[in-house]
Amino acid sequence: MNMNDLLASMDTAVTVDAARVLAKLDAAGPGKRGLFIDCGSNLGQGFGQFAKHYPLQRFDYILIEPNPNCLPELKRQAQMRMERLGNSGARLEILEQAAGTRVGTVKFFGLEHDPTSQGGSMLKDHNNRYYEANEERALEVPTFSLAGLIQQRAPLYGAVALKLDIEGGEYEVLPHLISEGAHRLLDSAYIEFHSQYMAEPEHTRYQLLEDGIQARLHRDGVPYRIWI
Repeated sequence: MNMNDLLASMDTAVTVDAARVLAKLDAAGPGKRGLFIDCGSNLGQGFGQFAKHYPLQRFDYILIEPNPNCLPELKRQAQMRMERLGNSGARLEILEQAAGTRVGTVKFFGLEHDPTSQGGSMLKDHNNRYYEANEERALEVPTFSLAGLIQQRAPLYGAVALKLDIEGGEYEVLPHLISEGAHRLLDSAYIEFHSQYMAEPEHTRYQLLEDGIQARLHRDGVPYRIWI
């Protein structure tokens, strides 16, 4: 399958997911809204795509991006969409932090060649098939607990959807989500795993982690898809 066919197939899958989640919102009662949490917003690419299926007329959005170089464009994209909607009741929040397991700070790697790279990561070994991370040039960024955010916000909404594309950070964040039970609050999830970008022995080690995470999500009935 070529890239265009793959993207078309994924778009169809998201359409199916969104219809299911919107039906849940309708059943929850008039005016009930959903929440879409976009972890790894970068320049707003995923936000623009998912908003076609999870519309701001029905969903509030939290856009999460720790790379300060991306924030001006992300904020511009968000403002443009909100202006088009007018006074629709939509709420959009941008968190200038990294999705993690706790409140604190972490080093953010991989921006040496492209300040707005989609490959910026909390995981030093991420993308080590292609380059070696420079410890001295890593940024220090604030973190928060994604599990805590989901647990805090989920009771306020009729449904919660999550996109998690955090360039290797998923190997820490997802096990914590599972251990806290926050994964059970998700009505749809889109997850990109990153072992494919790693050299050995990290590739095999993280692939095994992926298998375990997916097995647990499947066992607990969490609707999720592998993203790209």
